[in-house]
Amino acid sequence: MARDGITRRETLAGAAGTWVVASAGMADAKAPKARSQATTGGAASGNASNPGLIKHIYSAPKLLNVQRAYEIMDKYNLSGLVASVPHNIYYLSSHSGIMQWMGRHFSTFAFFPRNESAPPALIVPGTMLYHLDYRPTWIENIKVISSAKRNPAGEVILKENGDPAAVEKVGIWPIREGAQMQRGDLIQLALFAQFEKATTTSALQGLKEAIVEGGGAKGRIGFDDPRIGPWLSDIGLGDMQTIDASNIFKEIRLAKTEPEIVLLREAAQRNEQALDYAIGQIVPGMPLEEIEWAHARRWAQLQGHAKWLIANVRGVNSGSVRSGDFMKLDSVGTYKGYHGDVGRTVVVGQPTDELARRIDADTRISRKVYAEIRPGMKYVEASRMFSEMMKDEGFDLALAAPHDVGLEHTDHPVPTGSSKVLGSIDFADLVFQEGTVFTLDMPHNEIGWGTTHVEDMIVIRKNGYEPLSSMKTQLRIQPG
Repeated sequence: MARDGITRRETLAGAAGTWVVASAGMADAKAPKARSQATTGGAASGNASNPGLIKHIYSAPKLLNVQRAYEIMDKYNLSGLVASVPHNIYYLSSHSGIMQWMGRHFSTFAFFPRNESAPPALIVPGTMLYHLDYRPTWIENIKVISSAKRNPAGEVILKENGDPAAVEKVGIWPIREGAQMQRGDLIQLALFAQFEKATTTSALQGLKEAIVEGGGAKGRIGFDDPRIGPWLSDIGLGDMQTIDASNIFKEIRLAKTEPEIVLLREAAQRNEQALDYAIGQIVPGMPLEEIEWAHARRWAQLQGHAKWLIANVRGVNSGSVRSGDFMKLDSVGTYKGYHGDVGRTVVVGQPTDELARRIDADTRISRKVYAEIRPGMKYVEASRMFSEMMKDEGFDLALAAPHDVGLEHTDHPVPTGSSKVLGSIDFADLVFQEGTVFTLDMPHNEIGWGTTHVEDMIVIRKNGYEPLSSMKTQLRIQPG
């Protein structure tokens, strides 16, 4: 049994288990004026086919930086990449399926081959096809999980190559006789017809087929979850080499595509709106945790999700606001899977001269640092530059730590504890790329004095930088 309690057998069954259970339950259903597809042909019949009605399911822009993916795969001599972690499936396929987010691990995969003439693949459960209607992909090679064909004795029927044969029909739901079909009905029927015969018995079996089609059966395949490699070996890919690619995915994402930058700009600006709303609620006597709740409420109104708002007074996040307090506010939320990360300093009442000078210096010096960054500069150079300039302003202790922002809050490769894991890049070796989206994290915590913060989201262009958030980093003053 795998360490997380999921067995290989359960993974082979994958989302097909949902199919089998649903089909068994459907056999007993006796809804009035309904007929099953098994007896009528239903959605599998030719008159349900309507490619034009569902062409939008392939309309998603590519989040994946394809050319960079090829370059990094060549760097590590990879024949393909397999995504099983939700945000990596989203990155490779642009599809954010519900099974990924409900915690049904190994029910969905995406595969991207190094062979440019081979088809990328997305493997999804048949019961979840309808999610493609509003969460599309760009990948045309979609493998749909049904279940294994069985003979009258209940034995699995095998294909000539020894793999299990899949039930060809996709739809499991009954069809109401004589009903006037509306758009949603027609989309479902068109999806069932589109993927009839494009079926596989399980998520793992579909992934095996995709790797074979992509020419990776005897190659080096990178996995964001290396446990999957041995499971594939068990079902016939014994000549394939498994590579831990958890950091390789992040290395590819060091340079964001324009569709990603569009989403990151929205995430940054919406998160800042939520932060500004929360700041506006701060009054003496308010529990610090209520500031975080205010941020979350506003994020929901902005059609995204709050992840956290750290309201930190003198180094801790507990207690209530008092007149005269100043605080670090570090806020993060997500929009369509991409993170916004913005930080500000707030004082309740009149600020001291030292506080006002520090936040003013953080603001001015950070902009000077942004202006110096170009593709090829090391992250540590930006940190060193900030600290040296702040000393000239009279602040001997000043920290600035760049980190990438994207599908993860910290969206750059990180040491894993093993130097053998490919793609593990020490912070000292990180280099800005054209398209790097990052924040220059500028927290300050001085015991006996207090805690401050300044942070904005920036994208590096070929000849300079572009702010994604407002850069309105001046000290925020609330009535005390």
